[in-house]
Amino acid sequence: MLDIPSFAPDDPSGALVDRVLAIAHLPPTASVAVIGHHTLPLLLALMRHGCARVRSLRPDAASPDGEVADLAWIVDVAKEDELSEALQAARLRTGGRGRVIVEGLECACRNGLAAVRHRAACAGLDVVSFDHSAGRLVFRPAGNPRPVR
Repeated sequence: MLDIPSFAPDDPSGALVDRVLAIAHLPPTASVAVIGHHTLPLLLALMRHGCARVRSLRPDAASPDGEVADLAWIVDVAKEDELSEALQAARLRTGGRGRVIVEGLECACRNGLAAVRHRAACAGLDVVSFDHSAGRLVFRPAGNPRPVR
């Protein structure tokens, strides 16, 4: 049986996707790259929601394409090295204007959210906001002063 992470519930109403797109200030038709393990429930939720392009990437494997995404959503990374790889991949995918979201409560980092923020800074990302109830961090490329609309 597949162990579905707690941040990827069966969500027929689309509330999780609505919340993630809202915190990233993106429209429902945004293109999204989900980076991590066990991403299928999120991919299906994003497609049901109407996202234009949805893809899944593993943090430990090369990606055959380099298509830019409006949002890179990092979920279910197994260790800190994977988080660093995922943040680098997310930074490349989102270019100079996209957003990166990390599911911080599910992260395998030893020092929790502080480690996520430090590794994101090393990848060239600044914190935009934090969803306290979900432990979700939102980043943008460093030096990008205006939010994406």
